[in-house]
Amino acid sequence: MLFGCNNRPQNPEPVMPEEIEEPAREITYTTYSAGDSNNAYLIRYKATLPELEDDFAVENIRTTLMGVFNAPNANDPQTALERHMQQTKIEFTEMHNQMITDDVWEFDPPQLESCATITHLSSNKYFSTYVVSASYYGGGAHGGFNKSYMVFDNSTGKQITEKSFLTNKSAVTNLLKTSALKQYIRENSEFEVFDKDYITANGNFFFTPDSLIYQYGEYEIAAYCFGRPMFRLHKNDVKQYLNPDSPVYKYWFGE
Repeated sequence: MLFGCNNRPQNPEPVMPEEIEEPAREITYTTYSAGDSNNAYLIRYKATLPELEDDFAVENIRTTLMGVFNAPNANDPQTALERHMQQTKIEFTEMHNQMITDDVWEFDPPQLESCATITHLSSNKYFSTYVVSASYYGGGAHGGFNKSYMVFDNSTGKQITEKSFLTNKSAVTNLLKTSALKQYIRENSEFEVFDKDYITANGNFFFTPDSLIYQYGEYEIAAYCFGRPMFRLHKNDVKQYLNPDSPVYKYWFGE
């Protein structure tokens, strides 16, 4: 069983990654945006991307990030955002008109919403971290909001995945389940906040100077009222499951 919303536990806030400048190169960042709104929809898209000419790693990062907006390449981010916005406008206009036709709303149909922002979170010698914050409302009781983290190897520009830095993903999943019990299960309670079968190493993670942080989305492992849970695993607890050649291991324990 799940706790009722009135018994919602507090979600511990992790220490976020420190902003560390990489002395080997200086990268500038440019923010692109596109948006529009009327009584039918609210659309806001924004992307902060690295700018560095003739650097294949940076180009790889840009291309992967712009994939969030279904962009085929990152050569022209502004045009890509505007194109994505126009596609969403068409979809939302059709949805809004259908709501009017169906006549199921006591008042005027609600304003539909699609917003997404890519932000540079932190960088160090080994990798760079970006966060995608997205909200959506398509009618119904409530909208949704989620955060996805994307970590990139600075030497290649490839996204760091669990396959690239972990040697035993199932062991880390067990650590996450233990972390959930410690953080959220109330002492002497007969209720469970989460369905432990759904707690896995889900690919949505980032790193702090001493921890691996996993982020879960709304409804992913618990009821909506529990929001977006985060679980922290200390670097020493996961050390034995790390690939020693990965940038993550080098970041925490040296080369």
